[in-house]
Amino acid sequence: MKVYTFEIVVAQVNEGEFFEDPEILKLHDENGWTVAHEQAKQGWTTEDSEILKLYDDFGRTVAHEQAKRGWITEDKEILKLKDDYGTSVAHEQAKQRWTTEDKETLKLKDWHGTSVAHIQARNGWTTEDPEILVLTTRDNLTVAEIQAEHSGWEPEGEVKEKFIQELRKNFLEEKVQEILYNIDKLRKKYFKRIL
Repeated sequence: MKVYTFEIVVAQVNEGEFFEDPEILKLHDENGWTVAHEQAKQGWTTEDSEILKLYDDFGRTVAHEQAKRGWITEDKEILKLKDDYGTSVAHEQAKQRWTTEDKETLKLKDWHGTSVAHIQARNGWTTEDPEILVLTTRDNLTVAEIQAEHSGWEPEGEVKEKFIQELRKNFLEEKVQEILYNIDKLRKKYFKRIL
C-alpha cells in the first residue's frame, strides 16, 4: 500500500497530476492548506460539496480558490462561504465578472463593508433597486456612486424618487445631498473619460 503525505502529493500536483480520492484531497499542511486547495490553484475543479467546504487556517475554502480562477456556482450555501476577512465565494465570483440579481447574495459584505453588489457595479453592472443602491462600505461609499463612476448611471424618474426615499431612510439630509452630488459628478467624469 502506497503512503501519501501532503508534501509528496503536492509535488505530484505541481507536475500536473490531479487526485480525486477524498482522503488524499483532505491532506493538509500546518496552515490547513489542503491538496484540494493546491489542485484548485492549478485549475482543477470539483462539485463535491464536502471538498468545496474544506478550509485553511484563514477560512479560505477550496470553493474560494476555484472561484478566484473563474469557476462558477449558483449554490447559495457555497456562495455564502466566507473566509476570515469576510470575503465570500460570491465576492470571488463577482471579481471574475459573474453577476447575480439575488438580493441576499448581493448584500453579502466583507470586513470593509464591500458587498457583492459593489464589486458587480465596479465591473459595469447596474441595478435600479433602491435597497441595493444604498448599500455602503465602511467608508460610506454606496453602490449607486460606484455605478455612476463605472457605467455613467444616474437615477431618473420613479427610480430616482424611490432611491431618494431609501437614502433618506438611511442617511441624514446632508449625506443624501452629498451622495446625489457625487453621483452626478462621477457620472459626468465617466462620460468625459469614455468620449
